[in-house]
Amino acid sequence: MSGEDLEEKIVRLERDLNDAHAREKALSDLLEKKLSEVYIHYHISRTIGSLLDLREMLRQVFDIVQRSLHFDRISVYVLDEQRENLELVFHSGLDVPGKISLRIGEGTPGRIVMNGEHVHIHDLSVFYETVHDFIHIPGEEKRDGSYIGIALKARNTTIGIIGMDNSAKYGLSVDDMDFMAILSHQLAAGIEKSRLFEKIQQLSQHDGLTGLYNHRMFLERLELEINRLHRTGKTLSLMMLDIDHFKQFNDNFGHQVGDAVLKELAAIMLEQSRSHSFDICCRYGGEEFAIIMPELELQNAITVAERLRKAVENNMFPLKDNKREGKVTISLGIAAIKSGEELSLEKLIKKADDALYVSKRNGRNQVSFGR
Repeated sequence: MSGEDLEEKIVRLERDLNDAHAREKALSDLLEKKLSEVYIHYHISRTIGSLLDLREMLRQVFDIVQRSLHFDRISVYVLDEQRENLELVFHSGLDVPGKISLRIGEGTPGRIVMNGEHVHIHDLSVFYETVHDFIHIPGEEKRDGSYIGIALKARNTTIGIIGMDNSAKYGLSVDDMDFMAILSHQLAAGIEKSRLFEKIQQLSQHDGLTGLYNHRMFLERLELEINRLHRTGKTLSLMMLDIDHFKQFNDNFGHQVGDAVLKELAAIMLEQSRSHSFDICCRYGGEEFAIIMPELELQNAITVAERLRKAVENNMFPLKDNKREGKVTISLGIAAIKSGEELSLEKLIKKADDALYVSKRNGRNQVSFGR
């Protein structure tokens, strides 16, 4: 064999060896990627199976996902029960001013749900120039990067959307979209499971007619607040109230009208109290209601009660044929407990209930308080 032939053979062998190393590295990288995906699938399955709270489940799931797929911001929308609007149920990296609801077809999330198709945008700057729309929430800051939107489907029906973006152009690839599309089936099942649990929990904790907490939850929450009171050093007030002459009202107008009055009274209670932050509105039983008011002094609780009494007195309730011509009044009793005061749950309820019956004995449609 000549020197030239030998040199050519050596070059060929070196090339073959380099190709073999390249194939080995590619296979090694692919194996590592697949093992990472198996790890993610396994841990996401465990997370979904072990958690019932929707937001906590999604938080832990996306913490796992971020080990393999890097995103800066993420939003998850789910259709409401009426399948009319999308509700933002989870987000990270976004400045969200409050509760957000989108119509189907509104923005990128709404269009993805409407079409039921995944979306990949490799350059957001071009997207914003041509589409003039938002990818996460209305009025969001527009910025460069890439985006993928995944339609969440359960039983071949779109129930929501996952949207994520990366600040780098091409930072999220088609492969990333395919990976999330596979995960989306697990996530959709987990979301449906969590929402079913929330619905069951809602039914078990709330009064079916008024939507307020039921008697069992009233006792649980009141005991919880009494225990918390001794740690915070604050005051806890309890308001008990019921509708004056409600039996006579039911006899005159029927139980359907009576139920409508109970529902409307519950709505007024929520409106006149701090129900979105502190106060806990409950249906104690029949026409009797209660409001647990943490960190509220007795005098302030009396002011709230008087405001509620006037709101009910001035409200026109629906009577026959849904005509709003009925007047209803309520009697109220207030009791309070301070940190360090030895007053059990039962005694606090009795104190407020006794004050309520003072209001009734003295002519009704008034506020009394326990001393």
